[in-house]
Amino acid sequence: MIPRPSVPACVSIGVLLIFAVSCGQVQSAGTEQPVTIRISTGFRSGNFRPFSEALAKSYGQLLPDVRIQQVDTTGSLDNIQGLEDGVIDIGLSQAGIAFMAYNGRLRQSAKPMRAIRGVAILNSSAVQLLVGPRSRLRSLDELAGRRVGVGPDGSGAAVISQALLHGYFSPGDVHEVHATVPQTTSMLLNDTIDAAFTVSSVPNEDVKHMTEAGARLIPIRGPRVDRLRTMYPFFRAEVIPGGAYRGVDQRIDTLSVDVVLLARAGLDDAIVRRLTDGLFRMLPHLNAELPFLKGMVPERAPATPVPLHPGAALYYRERELRR
Repeated sequence: MIPRPSVPACVSIGVLLIFAVSCGQVQSAGTEQPVTIRISTGFRSGNFRPFSEALAKSYGQLLPDVRIQQVDTTGSLDNIQGLEDGVIDIGLSQAGIAFMAYNGRLRQSAKPMRAIRGVAILNSSAVQLLVGPRSRLRSLDELAGRRVGVGPDGSGAAVISQALLHGYFSPGDVHEVHATVPQTTSMLLNDTIDAAFTVSSVPNEDVKHMTEAGARLIPIRGPRVDRLRTMYPFFRAEVIPGGAYRGVDQRIDTLSVDVVLLARAGLDDAIVRRLTDGLFRMLPHLNAELPFLKGMVPERAPATPVPLHPGAALYYRERELRR
């Protein structure tokens, strides 16, 4: 933990910036000229889209000297690849995917993606495992030999679901089915598949639709799950509360994965500091517009699964000094 220096409570941000620069933490950057920030949005029906669009709108209002450009992407993997390639500046990802990408553990790419940096941990997405209305399956162990919907190929939900299955079962034990969310919902309800994963905040409209049609949530817990978490430390213990969906009368133990806001490593430090500050200034408004963000814990925000961007790190140091 960085020692807290003796600084008057009225110290200005300008003094703090000088202090940070003297410590070699911030690149010199001129922000007098308007700059363009490219924000990835995720695909139109995805979980990231509402937040990305609200973020872009709020940044445009809060930072009038910054031009915000929205870039359509297909979710976590596309966002991270865009950051790595330098074609987007900030974007969302499941923390697990960011962790695997940075460390070269993605099935899609074994090359470490070292051009991504953390800005803030946002809310958590619960791993929700469902079985159909006529299914007799009661546990994760019973998925061996079954057909399981993991989400569209390359989507964040698919990568997280596959990490869970590959860490829990032997290769080939589970038949993974890639399909869109509407297709997966239809297949689960008509018994074409035996189970399906959704990775999202709770409650989720698709899960609500399936449980109202008789689908059931299956717990994800036990010693093998605990071992899985040592392999993939981005998985966190989570509870789906009783009453979250129809038929869920008691709590359901499961796992969750944080959602993280990322920036490309080469993005100007001073700009990222302003974007990070803007994010926290916008939170009350964003929370009112996007209820799932109420689960965000500001104290956990710096605990990103990849190194913090220096501009974001500066913001968090300033926040500590103001306390």
